[in-house]
Amino acid sequence: MKKFKFLNAVLFNIIVGIVLALIIGVHPAVGAVAVNAVGVSMALVKQQTGFVFWDGLAQEVWLADVLQNFYPDNHFLSAAVDYSSLVDNHAINLAEVGADPDVLVNNAVWPIPYTVAADNPLQVILKTYDTTSTVVRNAIAIEQAYDQRAIYVGKHQKALLKKLGMDAAWAYGVSVADPTKSNFITELGANDSFIDAVIDMQATYSDMDAEGNEWVAIYNPFHMAKIAKEDKVLYKNIMAKPGEVFYGFKTYTYSKNPYYITPANAPGGVATKAAYGVGFNSAIHKRASLFCLSNEIMKAQGTFEFFSILKHPDYKGDIFNYQMRGLAMPLRNKHLSAIIQ
Repeated sequence: MKKFKFLNAVLFNIIVGIVLALIIGVHPAVGAVAVNAVGVSMALVKQQTGFVFWDGLAQEVWLADVLQNFYPDNHFLSAAVDYSSLVDNHAINLAEVGADPDVLVNNAVWPIPYTVAADNPLQVILKTYDTTSTVVRNAIAIEQAYDQRAIYVGKHQKALLKKLGMDAAWAYGVSVADPTKSNFITELGANDSFIDAVIDMQATYSDMDAEGNEWVAIYNPFHMAKIAKEDKVLYKNIMAKPGEVFYGFKTYTYSKNPYYITPANAPGGVATKAAYGVGFNSAIHKRASLFCLSNEIMKAQGTFEFFSILKHPDYKGDIFNYQMRGLAMPLRNKHLSAIIQ
């Protein structure tokens, strides 16, 4: 078997050498000998020093696959402003701009009044997301077979998006109601209409003078079931067209929205967002659907790396994983709302 592989390698080198020789205009025999000489030299260097000129999986292939359509159109993160181009050394430097200017009509007072744009410096550090390793028996063959590679890459891509989505949903959820920041929480009773509450939320956002911005709604499965009972046609349309506008909001569904502590059980006696990752407790929690403005929420990706080891002695196979720098957060903690029930 080894002899057969060796002869195949020599024959392949001869063919490559002949082709290269014809391209550059030298005798084919020169090309065949030269390519085989280079191959022998590389083998000797590896044997004597352990150094290899190229060994392992092609990172650019595996990275391109995982980055392709990372944010599907039906995912709520596709609605957030992408700040990836501003990432510098795993961080983003932001500034919260001060008050908006007024507009004067037929002004007759001089000098014109002014507002000082006092920016508040803000640097945010991207989080590091590492996938756990996958062990396969022949990664080289998988790399060369697109369909097989797509299966493994897709698992890591989904895992990364799932974790980033959980972080984003919790961050986008309003912590407590604060009318000074146009942040609201509507609490419903068990038998109250969810669709009516959405219509009222539409009116609330209209009163924010937020026209011209994309309004975003992220419904949890519990509220989607309420919609199905109240208006089956609307439910079918939302499920069939995620990201489409219903009652003024680009509408998405997500199962990992944060829970909210009921006023009776929360400090201060007001509904409060529960801690990240806490399990649902019907005695103290209510489920939430989230509302925000697309230009008030952000997402960002920094470096994306692919790690691999071929023929790992402990795992008896080829092992690989991914690391992504990423972040999702509200920009100013304004215009965030929730309906809890």
